[in-house]
Amino acid sequence: MAKMDALFRASQEMGNLPLWVHTFFPLKLEDIKELLMLARRYPTVPTIMGHMGGIHWLDTLKAVKEIPNAYLDLSAAYTTIALSFAIREFPRRTFFSSDAPYSLPSIAKMVIEELVPDPYILERVLGGNIAELLHL
Repeated sequence: MAKMDALFRASQEMGNLPLWVHTFFPLKLEDIKELLMLARRYPTVPTIMGHMGGIHWLDTLKAVKEIPNAYLDLSAAYTTIALSFAIREFPRRTFFSSDAPYSLPSIAKMVIEELVPDPYILERVLGGNIAELLHL
Protein backbone atom coordinates (compact mmCIF):
# COMPACT_ATOMS: atom_id res chain seq x y z
CA MET A 1 0.00 0.00 0.00
CA ALA A 2 3.02 2.29 0.17
CA LYS A 3 2.72 2.92 -3.56
CA MET A 4 -0.93 3.85 -3.14
CA ASP A 5 -0.05 6.22 -0.31
CA ALA A 6 2.42 7.94 -2.63
CA LEU A 7 -0.31 8.22 -5.27
CA PHE A 8 -2.74 9.78 -2.80
CA ARG A 9 -0.05 12.18 -1.61
CA ALA A 10 0.77 13.17 -5.21
CA SER A 11 -2.93 13.72 -5.94
CA GLN A 12 -3.19 15.99 -2.92
CA GLU A 13 -0.07 17.93 -3.93
CA MET A 14 -1.43 18.41 -7.47
CA GLY A 15 -4.69 19.99 -6.32
CA ASN A 16 -6.64 16.94 -5.15
CA LEU A 17 -7.02 15.16 -8.44
CA PRO A 18 -9.71 12.46 -8.29
CA LEU A 19 -8.40 8.89 -8.11
CA TRP A 20 -10.38 6.04 -9.67
CA VAL A 21 -9.35 2.73 -8.13
CA HIS A 22 -10.30 -0.70 -9.45
CA THR A 23 -12.01 -2.56 -6.59
CA PHE A 24 -13.21 -5.74 -8.28
CA PHE A 25 -11.29 -9.04 -8.40
CA PRO A 26 -8.43 -9.64 -7.75
CA LEU A 27 -8.78 -7.16 -4.87
CA LYS A 28 -9.99 -8.61 -1.62
CA LEU A 29 -12.04 -6.94 1.07
CA GLU A 30 -8.84 -6.24 3.02
CA ASP A 31 -7.45 -4.36 0.01
CA ILE A 32 -10.62 -2.28 -0.27
CA LYS A 33 -10.43 -1.47 3.44
CA GLU A 34 -6.86 -0.25 2.96
CA LEU A 35 -7.97 1.98 0.08
CA LEU A 36 -10.73 3.40 2.23
CA MET A 37 -8.23 4.00 5.02
CA LEU A 38 -6.18 6.05 2.55
CA ALA A 39 -9.30 7.99 1.56
CA ARG A 40 -9.77 8.81 5.25
CA ARG A 41 -6.11 9.79 5.60
CA TYR A 42 -6.42 12.12 2.59
CA PRO A 43 -9.87 13.68 3.06
CA THR A 44 -9.39 16.24 0.28
CA VAL A 45 -8.62 13.61 -2.37
CA PRO A 46 -11.76 12.40 -4.16
CA THR A 47 -11.50 8.61 -4.22
CA ILE A 48 -13.70 6.76 -6.70
CA MET A 49 -14.30 3.14 -5.83
CA GLY A 50 -14.41 1.52 -9.26
CA HIS A 51 -17.07 -1.17 -9.62
CA MET A 52 -18.44 -0.33 -6.14
CA GLY A 53 -16.21 -2.94 -4.52
CA GLY A 54 -17.27 -5.83 -6.77
CA ILE A 55 -18.51 -8.76 -4.73
CA HIS A 56 -17.75 -6.69 -1.63
CA TRP A 57 -20.27 -4.03 -2.64
CA LEU A 58 -22.28 -4.10 0.58
CA ASP A 59 -19.21 -3.71 2.81
CA THR A 60 -17.99 -0.94 0.52
CA LEU A 61 -21.32 0.91 0.73
CA LYS A 62 -21.29 0.69 4.52
CA ALA A 63 -17.75 2.06 4.70
CA VAL A 64 -18.29 4.84 2.16
CA LYS A 65 -21.10 6.21 4.30
CA GLU A 66 -18.48 7.55 6.74
CA ILE A 67 -16.07 8.87 4.09
CA PRO A 68 -17.41 11.98 2.34
CA ASN A 69 -14.59 12.07 -0.24
CA ALA A 70 -15.36 8.49 -1.39
CA TYR A 71 -17.43 8.02 -4.54
CA LEU A 72 -18.89 4.98 -6.26
CA ASP A 73 -18.46 3.99 -9.89
CA LEU A 74 -21.50 1.91 -10.86
CA SER A 75 -19.88 -0.18 -13.58
CA ALA A 76 -19.81 -3.98 -13.47
CA ALA A 77 -22.38 -4.08 -10.68
CA TYR A 78 -22.65 -7.44 -9.06
CA THR A 79 -26.44 -7.12 -8.80
CA THR A 80 -29.06 -4.47 -9.57
CA ILE A 81 -29.95 -4.23 -5.88
CA ALA A 82 -26.40 -2.96 -5.31
CA LEU A 83 -27.00 -0.18 -7.83
CA SER A 84 -30.32 0.66 -6.22
CA PHE A 85 -28.84 0.84 -2.71
CA ALA A 86 -25.84 2.89 -3.86
CA ILE A 87 -27.92 5.46 -5.71
CA ARG A 88 -30.50 5.73 -2.95
CA GLU A 89 -27.85 6.20 -0.24
CA PHE A 90 -25.43 8.34 -2.26
CA PRO A 91 -27.33 10.14 -5.03
CA ARG A 92 -24.57 12.77 -5.31
CA ARG A 93 -21.63 10.38 -4.98
CA THR A 94 -22.47 7.75 -7.62
CA PHE A 95 -21.32 7.79 -11.23
CA PHE A 96 -22.72 5.97 -14.24
CA SER A 97 -20.22 3.80 -16.05
CA SER A 98 -20.47 0.70 -18.21
CA ASP A 99 -17.21 -1.29 -18.03
CA ALA A 100 -17.13 -1.48 -21.83
CA PRO A 101 -16.10 -3.60 -23.67
CA TYR A 102 -17.17 -6.15 -21.05
CA SER A 103 -20.68 -4.74 -20.98
CA LEU A 104 -22.78 -2.57 -23.24
CA PRO A 105 -23.07 1.10 -22.24
CA SER A 106 -26.64 1.24 -23.58
CA ILE A 107 -27.72 -1.69 -21.36
CA ALA A 108 -25.95 -0.26 -18.30
CA LYS A 109 -27.70 3.08 -18.91
CA MET A 110 -31.06 1.36 -19.37
CA VAL A 111 -30.66 -0.38 -16.00
CA ILE A 112 -29.93 2.93 -14.26
CA GLU A 113 -32.91 4.56 -15.98
CA GLU A 114 -35.14 1.71 -14.82
CA LEU A 115 -33.92 1.98 -11.22
CA VAL A 116 -34.07 5.77 -10.82
CA PRO A 117 -37.52 7.34 -11.17
CA ASP A 118 -36.45 10.84 -10.04
CA PRO A 119 -35.30 12.89 -13.08
CA TYR A 120 -32.99 15.08 -10.99
CA ILE A 121 -31.18 12.13 -9.39
CA LEU A 122 -31.02 10.36 -12.76
CA GLU A 123 -29.33 13.41 -14.30
CA ARG A 124 -26.87 13.55 -11.39
CA VAL A 125 -25.93 9.86 -11.71
CA LEU A 126 -25.74 9.87 -15.52
CA GLY A 127 -23.28 12.75 -15.66
CA GLY A 128 -24.00 15.61 -13.30
CA ASN A 129 -22.05 14.19 -10.37
CA ILE A 130 -18.86 13.47 -12.29
CA ALA A 131 -19.11 16.79 -14.15
CA GLU A 132 -19.31 18.59 -10.81
CA LEU A 133 -16.39 16.62 -9.36
CA LEU A 134 -14.25 17.40 -12.41
CA HIS A 135 -15.36 21.05 -12.49
CA LEU A 136 -16.70 20.73 -16.04
